[in-house]
Amino acid sequence: MSPVAAARAVLIDIDGVLVDHRSAADKASYLWASTLPGWELGPQETADLWEALDRKHFLRYQLGETDFNGQLEARIREFVPGGSRLDAAEVEAHVRAYHNIYAGQWCAYDDVPDFLAGLAAAQATRAASDNPLRVAYLTNGSEPFQREKLAAVDALVPGWPVLASVQLGMAKPDPGIFLEACARLGVEPGQALMIGDDAWVDIDGARRAGVPVIYLRRDAQAPAREVTTVSSLAQIRMA
Repeated sequence: MSPVAAARAVLIDIDGVLVDHRSAADKASYLWASTLPGWELGPQETADLWEALDRKHFLRYQLGETDFNGQLEARIREFVPGGSRLDAAEVEAHVRAYHNIYAGQWCAYDDVPDFLAGLAAAQATRAASDNPLRVAYLTNGSEPFQREKLAAVDALVPGWPVLASVQLGMAKPDPGIFLEACARLGVEPGQALMIGDDAWVDIDGARRAGVPVIYLRRDAQAPAREVTTVSSLAQIRMA
């Protein structure tokens, strides 16, 4: 029996699983940065700097050292030339400018449409049984923004809730966010299944909460884990 068939609920990460966040961020960072006065770095250098700051400050959010908006503000202040002198309104303007460009770069991975269709079909098949399947998105981010992202790439399935760290008050890898997601779906942790692409955030966090996992390891250079691992969503069997 497949992990999906054995589960009563499936939790799906968004960025890196359904939406190619990294490619979108790499492109958007340079398109935005090139509009900043005095910007001299090329596309790859800009993308590398933005990614490094993204990881640095988002990690602080994941560890509970700052809130979601705080990590955004810190990232902007460190990236923009003269950023330490920006007032709150100027920081917010930069956040909006970047996000407007970033949103224009969103795209789903090629394996997403068939995966979502298959999961929705499995859910429909089990709807009238004594073992219905519940599905939700579980993401570190803000629900309205992540919902907008999913809709933009045709990955927002009606009826599947978007459970987001900002609204839940906890961020992956905190086991509490996985436990809360299970509680909202009405299942025990051992009855759920987490599908994620980040070894520490999604996989280690879920396992600490007692939630079975499928590790979507799209990058062969990503850390390995001794769990069910696939390189594509197409490898996940529904039955």
